[in-house]
Amino acid sequence: FIGRHVLQTCVERGHQVTACVRDPKELQRYYPSVRILQCDFSKDHDKKSWQPLVSGIDVVINALGIFRELRGNTFESLHTTTVCTLFKACEMANVGKIIQISALGADNNAFTNYHLSKKAADDYLSQLNIDWVILQPSIVYGPGAKSMRLFQALATLPFTPLVDSGDQKIQPIHIDDLTKAIMATIDDNSIHHQRIAAVGAEPITMKTLFNGLKQRLDGTPARFIKIPGRLVTSAAQLAGLLSNCLITADAVKMLRLGNTASVQPFITAFAFKPRSVQQALFRNPPLQSEKLDAKLYFLVPLLKYSLALLWISTGLISMFGYPTVSSYAMLQQVGIPTYLMPITLYGASLLDIALGVAMFISYQLRLVLLAQILTIITYSIIISFGLPELWLHPFGPVTKNIPLLVVTWMLLRLDR
Repeated sequence: FIGRHVLQTCVERGHQVTACVRDPKELQRYYPSVRILQCDFSKDHDKKSWQPLVSGIDVVINALGIFRELRGNTFESLHTTTVCTLFKACEMANVGKIIQISALGADNNAFTNYHLSKKAADDYLSQLNIDWVILQPSIVYGPGAKSMRLFQALATLPFTPLVDSGDQKIQPIHIDDLTKAIMATIDDNSIHHQRIAAVGAEPITMKTLFNGLKQRLDGTPARFIKIPGRLVTSAAQLAGLLSNCLITADAVKMLRLGNTASVQPFITAFAFKPRSVQQALFRNPPLQSEKLDAKLYFLVPLLKYSLALLWISTGLISMFGYPTVSSYAMLQQVGIPTYLMPITLYGASLLDIALGVAMFISYQLRLVLLAQILTIITYSIIISFGLPELWLHPFGPVTKNIPLLVVTWMLLRLDR
């Protein structure tokens, strides 16, 4: 998110940019003039491999970061080991300046692995014989920000959950203000050897933030439900097992402590005052897409898990719940030979269960959704020829396949 905005601004200002990314093809479509290198940041731990890549570079901006560990991508590996290797390679290659995008809270009071891994890289960089600036942003928001998407979705719920009383203070900074500070750091050689908190003009409580977002998106005041912090932490641990969720146990712990700093060092360093959330967000009318995204944020995963449950339960009921004699009678009507009936019944049941489980854990989701569409169509065709009376059944067992197909196709279109 941060890197994309910084890249765009650098290109607009005429800088020659080299981008190290996971998916070069995706980025090359939009920035054909940019030199794009494919890098595996979870494995690139050798400074000798980094040194030729940074040779001849004037400024290196590190925007590498994850908010939760997933599939072997750990905080220590990405935030510390890879980044420190990159920094050392920059020193060896005589890079002019390093701009490290760290995080507010990566200081001596850090206690989460997220902040500790950021602080370790910051401390390492500060000891190198190279010009450096460490920016420590609070929550960064703007077009494409995942955190603000979550906040907007929570704000539009019938009852917005608050951790404890919702008095925790945060100090978000708009991506345009952060990018402006980064550009100033590139251009001004007097900005060096500093750790600068990148925050908005003033703090805001979570309760005030949610209420402002609700007013902005719906024009109505938010209604709240207070949840004890320990209960939210436990729920966040469970949510972390299900999906790539921003609500983690560490995130809740950090939220409960607040995330603020004095804005004055930022103003002194960059000679402008960043906007507050009220100035940058609340006073601007929302786009229709923002409203729609906020409403669908939780509904889409809920739809996915409910469909997964439908497939699993259908398979289990066919296998264990529905009378086998009745199942065999229907299979006979559609022309299945007697000796193939057990294989057909239990094979189809296992297929339904497998598709549901794969959907639940998001394994090869696009292929699973396509397989579900093909399965629904196949079942519908077989029933139409062998059991056409089911189309007229008062409970609509076959006609329900039509909205099921549409919903599955919708999830396929929404999958990224």
